[in-house]
Amino acid sequence: MRWYGVSMRGLLVALVGFGLTRFTVTLATTETTREFLLTGLIPLVLGLSLTAFGVILAVGAYDELLVRKTLRWCLLGTGAMGALVVVTVVGVEPDVLSDPMAVQDQTYLSNFLIGGSVGGTLTGVYAARAARQRETLTQQTNRLVVLNRLLRDKVINSAMAIKGHADVLQTGHSDDSIEVVGRQADDIVQVIENVKYLSETADTDDISLGTVDLRECVEAELEDSKQANPSAAYTFEAPAESVDVRANSQLAEVFRHLFENAIDYSDAETPELTVSIERSRTTVTVNVSDNGPGLSEAQQALLEHGEIAEFDDPTTGFGLNIVRLLVEGFEGSIETTVSDAGTTVSVQLPRVAEGTGTTEPSTTGVTPSHTALAVPVGLVAAVTMGVAMDLVGFDFQAIGALYGIENFVVAMLTHEFHSVVFVLFYAAVLVVVPPPYGEKLSSRLGIGIVFGLSLWVVAAGLVMPLWLRLVGIAAPLPNIPLSSLVGHVVWGGTTALLFHAGDRFLSAR
Repeated sequence: MRWYGVSMRGLLVALVGFGLTRFTVTLATTETTREFLLTGLIPLVLGLSLTAFGVILAVGAYDELLVRKTLRWCLLGTGAMGALVVVTVVGVEPDVLSDPMAVQDQTYLSNFLIGGSVGGTLTGVYAARAARQRETLTQQTNRLVVLNRLLRDKVINSAMAIKGHADVLQTGHSDDSIEVVGRQADDIVQVIENVKYLSETADTDDISLGTVDLRECVEAELEDSKQANPSAAYTFEAPAESVDVRANSQLAEVFRHLFENAIDYSDAETPELTVSIERSRTTVTVNVSDNGPGLSEAQQALLEHGEIAEFDDPTTGFGLNIVRLLVEGFEGSIETTVSDAGTTVSVQLPRVAEGTGTTEPSTTGVTPSHTALAVPVGLVAAVTMGVAMDLVGFDFQAIGALYGIENFVVAMLTHEFHSVVFVLFYAAVLVVVPPPYGEKLSSRLGIGIVFGLSLWVVAAGLVMPLWLRLVGIAAPLPNIPLSSLVGHVVWGGTTALLFHAGDRFLSAR
C-alpha cells in the first residue's frame, strides 16, 4: 500500500514511535534535567530510533511483507504492553486513572510502551525473515520432489522403451524400433538437461541470467507451435519495439510448455491460442489464453503457489512443474484465470532497464544502499547546520525544548534525528524526479536548498512554535528568524553535496 512511492504502513510505524516519544515529552515537563537524563533519555532514543526506522520503511524499497509484518507486530507489542501497564496501574494504584496529573507522573508508562513497540517491531522484522525463509525452503523442497518424479518417470519409462526395442533389434532389423530408440534417447537427454538446469536454480543467486528479448523469444516459440499444430487459430499482440527481461535461453521452455498445454489439451474443434505482451515500468507480462476446458484447481495452485500434490497427479503434467520452477528462477510470478471461455496464464517477469542490463526495482522507493547513505549524510549535515546557526546567534539548546528539556545533549540528539529523517525524505524526493534531472549535481543542489527552505517555513516556522506551545513554552507564530534561515540553507546544500558524492561512490562500486 504505497502512495507516490511512500508506504503508509511504514508511516504508521513512524507515527507510533513519534507518538510514544511525544508521550515521553509530556512526562518530561514535570521532571528536572537530571531526572530526565536518567529516566527519559533511553526511552527518547528508542522512540526516535523507532520513528526513524518507520520512515526508512516508508520511503525505502522494501518488501511489503516486511513492512506489513513489522507494523502488525509493532501494534501488537504496543497494545500488549499498554494493556499490561493498565492492569498493573489499576492493581497497584486504583485511583491513578481518575487523576490525569497522577498518570502524567508515572514515567514508567512511556518506558514500557516504547519498550513494547520496539520489541514488537523487532519481532516483526524477524517474523518477516522467517516467513521468507520458509517460503524458500518450500520452493526448494518442491523442486526436489519434481526432479525426483521427473527422473523416476521420464527416464525409467524411456529406458524401459529402449530396452524393449533393443530386444526386438536382437532378433532382426526394425526401422520402427531404431526410430523409437533414437527418440527415447533424445528424450532422456532433454530430461537430463532440464534436471541439470532446474537443480542449478535451487539457489537463484547461482543462476546465470542475462538480457533476453521477450518478444523475439515468444514469437519464435509461437512460430514453432504453428508449424506443429497448423489447424489451430493463433492471435499475437505485442508492442512494436523489443522488450527485454532478465532470464536466459531456458525462457523459451516456459512458453513452449504453455503453448503445448493450451493446444494439446483443448477439446474445441479448432483450438485457439491468444498471446499478448503487456509492459509496466518494472515488469513485463505475457498472457497465454486458450479456449480449452480450463485448468483444475490443483494445476492453478501448482502454477501460482508451487503447491505440489503429495502423490503423483498425472493431470498436472511435468510441463507445468517446469514452467513454475523456471519462472521462479527468473524471479517472476504466475497468475491464472479460468472461465467458461477457457484459461489465461499470465507470466510476469522483471523488466531490464534500457542500456543497463539490470532489472528495474520491483518496489518503488529509496534503495537500501541509499537508505544507509542517508544516515551519515544526515548526521554530518546536522553538525554543519548547528555550527552555522551557532555562528549567527541561534540558541541551539532551544531545540531540546521540543522534547521538554533545554539541554545540549538532548538538543544535539534530537537535532541529529530530525536531520536523518529529513535526509530520508530528500532521498525519496530524488526517486520521483525524472532521471535526467534527479541525477545532476546542480539539480540535486537546487532541490536540497528548496527542501531546506520549505523546512525552514513549515517545520521551523510553524510546527516548532506550535509544538513548543503544547509543552507550555511561549513561542511566536510563525517563527522564521534569519539565523534559522541560514542554518536550513546550509543544511540543504550540505545534504545535496554529500548525498551526490555518496551516490557517485555507490555507482562506481
